[in-house]
Amino acid sequence: MLFAGAVCTVRSSKGEEVLLGSNFTFSCIFNKQCTKLIFRNGTQIKYKKKTKRIFRNGTQIKYKKKNISSDVSVDIENITEFSTFSCRCEENPEPCGLDIKPGYPPDIPQNLTCVQKMNSHNVSCIWTTGRGTIIDTTCQLRVHGDLGYESIMNSTGFCHSTFPIKSSIMSQLVVLLNVSNTLGSKTSVKPSMPEIVNVSCSSRWCNLHTDNHSMSLVEIQYSPVNGIWDTFQTNVKSRLNISSLHPDTTYNFQIRRKINHTVGLWSDWSQPEQKKTKEEAPDKALDVWYLQELKPPQSKSKCLRIFWKELNISDAKGKIQRYNISVQEQKGKRNSITAVPPSRNQSICCSNCSVSVSAVNSEGQSPVKIIQLRFPGLVTGLLSHRPLNNHSIALFWPKLDIAGTEYVVHWYPVGNIEGIQWIRVVDTTAHITGMQPQECYQCAVTALRSSGPKMATIKGISSWQSAPEQGPVPQLGWKESESLSVTWSEIPQKKIRGCLKKYTVYLIDKLKGDIHNFSVVHPKRQYVISGLSPRQCYNLWVTAWTDAGEGPRGSDLPFCTPSDSERMLSLVILAGGGVLLACLILLCICQFSSVHKRFLCCCQCLLPIIPDPANSKCAKTYADDQSEMKFYLDQCDSSVNEEPDNVEVEEVPYPRICTYIKSFSQESSSSDATQITRITDITEDYISTHGAISGGEEEDEYEEEERSLNEFELFPSTHSPFLEPLVLTGGKLTLDVVKIDCSEFLDCT
Repeated sequence: MLFAGAVCTVRSSKGEEVLLGSNFTFSCIFNKQCTKLIFRNGTQIKYKKKTKRIFRNGTQIKYKKKNISSDVSVDIENITEFSTFSCRCEENPEPCGLDIKPGYPPDIPQNLTCVQKMNSHNVSCIWTTGRGTIIDTTCQLRVHGDLGYESIMNSTGFCHSTFPIKSSIMSQLVVLLNVSNTLGSKTSVKPSMPEIVNVSCSSRWCNLHTDNHSMSLVEIQYSPVNGIWDTFQTNVKSRLNISSLHPDTTYNFQIRRKINHTVGLWSDWSQPEQKKTKEEAPDKALDVWYLQELKPPQSKSKCLRIFWKELNISDAKGKIQRYNISVQEQKGKRNSITAVPPSRNQSICCSNCSVSVSAVNSEGQSPVKIIQLRFPGLVTGLLSHRPLNNHSIALFWPKLDIAGTEYVVHWYPVGNIEGIQWIRVVDTTAHITGMQPQECYQCAVTALRSSGPKMATIKGISSWQSAPEQGPVPQLGWKESESLSVTWSEIPQKKIRGCLKKYTVYLIDKLKGDIHNFSVVHPKRQYVISGLSPRQCYNLWVTAWTDAGEGPRGSDLPFCTPSDSERMLSLVILAGGGVLLACLILLCICQFSSVHKRFLCCCQCLLPIIPDPANSKCAKTYADDQSEMKFYLDQCDSSVNEEPDNVEVEEVPYPRICTYIKSFSQESSSSDATQITRITDITEDYISTHGAISGGEEEDEYEEEERSLNEFELFPSTHSPFLEPLVLTGGKLTLDVVKIDCSEFLDCT
């Protein structure tokens, strides 16, 4: 602001707005003689009085001073803030002055962004000058040579302008930007955002097809999905070629444009366009290794499991569809196997064979990797290790004891051979990386030699471990009065937190309070405790150990030992249960008819002896009227299976109180010779001399005798294997169909 007065006038050598940090001179011209004063922001400052000098031919000459106005000035250095400079006479308080504003000239306009409002013909643009100018700055935007649209830059360094367009869709717009103030002016041109119309790719290159534009400089950026962007510039206008790409890889592409290298601004980046390159056949062989595994029971050959590493994206050059495995035995037999991803191992059972493995995608097959399957000789106690950090260890072995031209170091988590990894080294030291802390691994080093491989193993290594997080759960195996067998469960793998070394079994006597402990080396999970006291109660628990220390106790197992009497009682109960079970089994077996018949025949000797009817009292009483009868004596020899000879049977009518049949063997010539017969069967019918059952009244009598006979049956079952149906023909009778009624005979004796 300028303060004008009658006494003086002021001026600045660089105007009211000066560059921040610059130097300038502030001057006051007084119109009358007075005591002159100069102030800065109300504070008086010293000044220097200007004097006039006159020279003639380079020599200063004297002149006569007149009573006219004189000038005073102040040199201001490095101005950094708004300041007010003023002058006045000491005799007259009326001042004159000037406000000085430091600031910056505008930079080239940057970061232009234009947005078309929805359903509107207006476009709003915003841009910056790079930094705030502090002083007043004017912004101007011009579109396609139309009239300019002006605005004032705000204090934060942003310019804003809105202008109309003829269509509702933004087309190719070339925007001219101008930013100016008293310290300078900058102009720039920004092209509209380009568009990628189409992308065509092979396995190694892609062509970008863009919209028509008049810009001569194009910048392209591209990257694999989630990868790092690569950028380059080209002068080609409509078709842009990008080479040195990887097969079977998805890329993102963007472009932007500019008038030339020196004029204008870069346009906004185009919308990203995504395209995948085509596949190629893999050009790298698989890395293959093998381990010996247990032989299946049905196989006579030794078995190995071969493993291979998946090819990385750049080596696979496409999606691997399958793995071809060919087994060539020494005898010339070849066997082909196919494995489908994600499988990367296969069991092979053979002797003296070689295996070839290759990967196949849609474009072809990788080079074949051939490996000779040879069972390595085992070497123990050679490997040592040292943890490097939580995820890696260093492995060492002596070269002389396990020499080779190349070494294969493999490792896998204990119990998870599918997670095997391996590396190939030529030194006697290997760094194993990618290990999980608190995980137990098994490692091995195989020396590859022409005479045969040699393998050294080391079990139970970990990059970092701690004490187990959980204890085992004990269970009773068997218990006696003075000893006990205890087993315990495995700890879940995630709770072990390292490599198990041993278990400790703790036993406390509840009566005495004594604690005993027993050490069991891992992986054994059973222990027999002896020397216990009968009829005594104990408590037992188990803990697990790693190299980092002992874990917590598992669940308690209380128990009491039995007394001697209890032990005898348990043995008796056990024996009785065994006998009962045997009887039940025997009873079930006897339900079979064939077993039943043979059993009864073998036990015939245990049946009661039937007296000879010829010697009974009834027989002697009626001896005069008896008739001759012939009988056949069956010795019931179970081994005799032949049909017996026919015999003649003669019925003798006896009183009802004692009716029987007397038979004489055809082989005995003496009628006085009688033999004691064993009853092999009992029947409720009487036998006729003509081979038919009597009818009429005799049948009624027989039915009454049948009812009385039921009371004297020796075998109540009607399905005895010795009972056969009666068959009589022509007066001839075989022994297996003879049925004797002894009910009245028993009454007589």
